[in-house]
Amino acid sequence: MNATTPTGALGQTRRVVRALGILFSVLALIVASLAGVWWLARQRAARERAQWKGPTLERLAGLSLTNEAIRRELADKEWGWAHEQVLDMTNGEFIIYAYQHGANNGFVDHLFLGHGSDGRWLYSTYHFCTSMAMIRADDPPGSQGFFI
Repeated sequence: MNATTPTGALGQTRRVVRALGILFSVLALIVASLAGVWWLARQRAARERAQWKGPTLERLAGLSLTNEAIRRELADKEWGWAHEQVLDMTNGEFIIYAYQHGANNGFVDHLFLGHGSDGRWLYSTYHFCTSMAMIRADDPPGSQGFFI
């Protein structure tokens, strides 16, 4: 006889509920683990940015037209308007900058820090690409305002 008794159906229902509970628990554990890994990776990227940003701001604050390397870059028109440390605007303004090209891992890891000739500080997470290659191909902006 294959007829299920009420007690047998109840036992089978409990097994199904228990299996679903285990399944949802495992899924919740996987989701929590993935969220934890994502959070840790984000914290690591933020820490790396902060470690780069502090010393870089100090270095940029110490650079100006009185620095020989900056004067040399501004005088060198052969390489266009985007140099290693200086962006030269057509109206004579300039931005002394540093950038960090990140790992393209989905976190904010590209940083651009600049100190303009007008005294303003610039900060961007825009992806300027390796060696500022993309902006080197563009025409120079007329002023810092156009660059920003």
